[in-house]
Amino acid sequence: MRYVSRTFAVCLLAAVCSLGFAGAASAKTNTAHIRGTAYEFYGNGSPSAGGTMAGAVVSVYEYPTIHAVVAADGTYDLAVPYKAAKVTPYINAVGYYPISLQTFTMTGKDLAHVNFQTPTDAVSNYLMMLLNATPVDPLATAWRAKDCVIVSTFNVKGVRNLSYYDFSHFGSHGIANATAKASPKLTGAAAPTYFNDQTVPDRKQKTSSVDGGVIFTHVPSGTYTLTASHKTAKFASFKATCRAGRVINASPPWGFYQTK
Repeated sequence: MRYVSRTFAVCLLAAVCSLGFAGAASAKTNTAHIRGTAYEFYGNGSPSAGGTMAGAVVSVYEYPTIHAVVAADGTYDLAVPYKAAKVTPYINAVGYYPISLQTFTMTGKDLAHVNFQTPTDAVSNYLMMLLNATPVDPLATAWRAKDCVIVSTFNVKGVRNLSYYDFSHFGSHGIANATAKASPKLTGAAAPTYFNDQTVPDRKQKTSSVDGGVIFTHVPSGTYTLTASHKTAKFASFKATCRAGRVINASPPWGFYQTK
């Protein structure tokens, strides 16, 4: 969702090569690197203010032995098989919802700016209450979804290659009047809900606001391809691997990033 100075600032790792988002993987080790920043959704986002998630552990569902620890500045570096067909990173930290990312297909290149936008347990409780999502235990202190949830942001291409500092100071990066759909199709309770101008999911919204956020709740287990539509802008699609209880946040500058 968009940057709002009074609620949260978005963090981004600086480009690791002249190409920005992709660099050659190591031919000697047959590994590629996924690098990014883990930061708190609705937090300050600044390392000096404690907005990043130092000490959190990043793992991969498809490769249970692969892990990386988030550094003091919020960055992480995850080494994965360089031509892996499916890589779904996720993050664990005390007091935060365990967020997953979109599922990547590795093509022999490193990926940069693969960020975790992670809500605290308190924030996730509030958001899911607004959406009437189904918790495993509604009386638990930390809300956990019974079904799968998919979140993304229609984000402007102007943020795609910015440095960590510049992205965190960019301001609003959402795109209004976009819509999203999934294949296989998601309808009824699983249909998309768009975030309003106040960065809150609002079922009255028929398209994205300037916030750019969209969320699917009550999603059954399965692998989905998410695509976006807009009258003038074009966006990348992404894959989401849903399992019960999994919250997938394909956050900027990935997910629905603007290509045209």
